[in-house]
This record gives sequence, C-alpha cells and structure tokens, in this order.
Amino acid sequence: MSAVSADLAEDEERWRLALEVAGEGVWDWNLHSGQIYRSPLWGEMLGYSSEDSTGLKWGELLHPDDREEAHHRLSACLSGASPDFAAEFRLLCKNGEYRWVASRGRVVARDASGRPGRMVGVYRDIHEAHSLMDALQASERLWQFALEGHGDALWDWTLESGVINVSQTFRAIIGLPADRPLRGNDIWPARLHPDDVRGAVAAFSAHLVGVRSITEVEFRLRTEEGAYRWVALRGKIMERDRNSKPLRMIGTVRDVHDHYLSVEREMRQQQELARAARLIHVGEMASALAHELNQPLTALRNFSAVALRRLDELGASGDGIREPLQLIAEQALRAGEIVHRVRGFVRRDSLLTAPITINDVINDVVRFMEFEARAHAVQWQLALAEPSLQVQGDQLQLEQVLSNLAKNAIDAMSEIEGERLLQVATRLGPDGMVEMAVSDSGGGLADTVRDDPFAPFVTTKPDGVGLGLAICRTIIENHGGRMWVEKSTRRGTTFCLSLPQPAG
Repeated sequence: MSAVSADLAEDEERWRLALEVAGEGVWDWNLHSGQIYRSPLWGEMLGYSSEDSTGLKWGELLHPDDREEAHHRLSACLSGASPDFAAEFRLLCKNGEYRWVASRGRVVARDASGRPGRMVGVYRDIHEAHSLMDALQASERLWQFALEGHGDALWDWTLESGVINVSQTFRAIIGLPADRPLRGNDIWPARLHPDDVRGAVAAFSAHLVGVRSITEVEFRLRTEEGAYRWVALRGKIMERDRNSKPLRMIGTVRDVHDHYLSVEREMRQQQELARAARLIHVGEMASALAHELNQPLTALRNFSAVALRRLDELGASGDGIREPLQLIAEQALRAGEIVHRVRGFVRRDSLLTAPITINDVINDVVRFMEFEARAHAVQWQLALAEPSLQVQGDQLQLEQVLSNLAKNAIDAMSEIEGERLLQVATRLGPDGMVEMAVSDSGGGLADTVRDDPFAPFVTTKPDGVGLGLAICRTIIENHGGRMWVEKSTRRGTTFCLSLPQPAG
C-alpha cells in the first residue's frame, strides 16, 4: 500500500470513529461488487450480533409501508436526479419489532459513463424521537377531539410566515371552503367587525409582549356570506426563539353568537319591562293628576265666565281685557279636555275620531302658541295644501301632537344665532295618506337621542322626562298613521307624520 493510500485509509477511519462517537453509524456500499460495510452500531441498534448482521439486506428489513418512498429516494440519488439520499424509515429488529432510523448518503464514485460505483453515508437511531413525536401527535389529536367535542374550533398560527391552520369546525363557523389556504391576516384583523378591531388587537398585543399570560377576547367575525358572528377566542404562544420572539401560537375559537343574541334579547326584555313599569307609574300619576286638576280647571272656567259677564255690564270700557279673558276661558276648557283625554289614554279608552280639516288644527295651534313663539323670536312659516286636506282623527289629540313638536322646535332654536324659522307643511303622500312636516332651524338632534328619538325616558332637557315624543308617536299610531324623523343635521330637524283620510 502506498503512503498516500495509507494516509487516506487512516483519515477515513478517523472519520468513521468521530461519527460513531457522535452517535451516528457509517455505511459504505460498493455498487460493483454489492458488498456493503456497516459499522457495528448498525447491528447493535437492531439487536443483531456481528455474525447475525453479516448477511442482512437493507431492502428486506424495510417496513412494507416505507419501502416505496425509501427506494424512490435511493434511485433518485443513484441516477443523479438528486445529489443526496436522505430518508427516514423503519427497520426490522431481531425481536420482531421495527425501529425508526434516519439515513443520509451520497455517491462518491462514478465511472466514465456516469454509472455509480461507490456510495457512503451515515445513519442515526431516531426511534425515541419518532415515538415521542407520534405520542405528541396522538395527544394533539385527542386534545383536538376533546376540544371540538365541546364545540371549540382550533387554530395554529406560525407568526413568522403568517400561515395559519384552522380546524374544519373553525371553517364551518365562517363558511370557509376546506381547500382554501389561509394566512393570519386573512382571519384577523381582515374579518373582524370594525368596532371590535381595537379591542382584539390590544388583547393579542398584550399577550405577545408578555403583559397577559393568555389571549382571551370576544369579537365578531365576518362570514363568507357577509354577516357577522360573535366568537370567543383563546390563544397562547407555544414556541419562542432564543431571543424570546414569539414563533408559534395556538388556540381555540368558540361560536357564541346565539348566546350573545339571547343575552341581547334578555337585556331588551328587561329594558322593556323597566319601561313598562315606569309607564304604569306615570299612568297612575297622570290619572291622579287628572283627577286633581279637574276641580281648579272647572273653577277657572267659571271665574272666566263670571268676569266676562261683568265686562258686558261695563260696556266699551272693558274691551281691552275681553280678548285675554276669552283666551283664558278657551284654554281652560281645552286644558280640561286634555285632562279628560289623558285619563282616557292611560286607561286605553277607545279612540273617538271624526273627519277633521288638518289646516284648522295647525291654525289653532299656531294661535295658541303665538305668544311663546314671539317670546323666543321664532317665526312661523306655513306651507299648507290647498284645498285643505281632511284626516280621520281626534282633533284634541292631534293638537297635542303638533303642540309638542312645535314646543320642541322652539326649544331647539333657543340657543342659535340668526333667523329662527318654524315651518309646518302639509301634503298628500304617494300612498294616499295626509302628511305633515314640522321643521326647525336648530342644531339637530343630540347624539344621545339620534338613534331612537321616540324612546321613552330619553331626553336632553334638564326638566324633561322623555315621554313627549313617545306619547306623540303612540297617538299617531293609534290613529292608523306613522311618525318618523325625515332629516336631522346641524341646520335643523324635520319630524313627519302621516294620517289616514276619512273613509269614502
């Protein structure tokens, strides 16, 4: 043997020893002769003695399920299609069990035609690691089964790549096709309801930076159909790098939409019950007040009548106060009728209606409220349909509605500068109903009442109880009509109502 060959053989032996010390065995395959060298670790790993392992063939020891893939990878390396051979497979042990092995190799010699002549490689026992991985996967499958059995969907998010894997239950919640790949941003924040984005992002961020030990948050997710569903999410970082940077996060999502709807229904029912109870108290108070006010109003009417009779005795000298006294008498009579109707309204007495000229109702209210409008520098603007339209209704109750709308309009303009206009218009609607619009030039509805101006017990007035508009709408609806806000801007608000015309 030449000195060079001796040196190469010595270097090769050192390489083999170093690998075996590191826990890796060595194999050396002469493809021309078919002879293969395996270091003793190979036999020990499978439980064979040195004599037993001499005639063992790798292909015969391969697990049937691993043969096709292992031979495919070996053929690719031998043909030159792949530079290396790398595979994991199970080999049959002497005790009849199979053991997982990882092997890597490379062709180190080819002849002039490119045919492989020699291949060397290493192998490592990975059975314990593979068994542990199998156990982890089995445990994860059990965990998934247990969670999904309780209605929880699963997600697994690789933060660096952004790829997110979700369970079929998760896809079912939002209607995602099973074959659509996902990235984290495809779920959150892309599908979050705009009102929930800030809270959800804050919950994730607090966990990612370590302020909270787990992410727990509820929000609405947009489904494929465009609707939103409430979900409850829990998540935790499972992997970090050496600098504590989050790498992987897993968690659950539970569909809580039906629960949210039931809670909202219960809250609405509780609110309605509370309002109903307050209305009952208001009704009892109104009935008591009506009873108590009847006597002084009757006295006021009687005193006004006496005063007018005595003015008649004075002749022309009493003309200066005759008109105010007549107005007092009219208003006392009207107040008595209102008290009577309030008692009937509280007790749900049947509505007594008749054909009424709507312009007459408006003109009467304008006359009654002239002094209040003038005191607040408010000008009336009437755009009444001619010939005047008729409605089927109770004149006194309709006067109450219009008076309330006019009073609200005057109050809305009390703090604005410039011209204060209170406009009342009538018209025939496209559905044959008679419509009336009351507009002001105030600053518009306050934010607290904009969503539902007719909600009872909601008011922006320091001395208000929040029942005026609610009662007005009830009166109009009892007449077979409807009431709504046509517009409300910083330049003013328009309330509209519609009433049926007399039959025939």
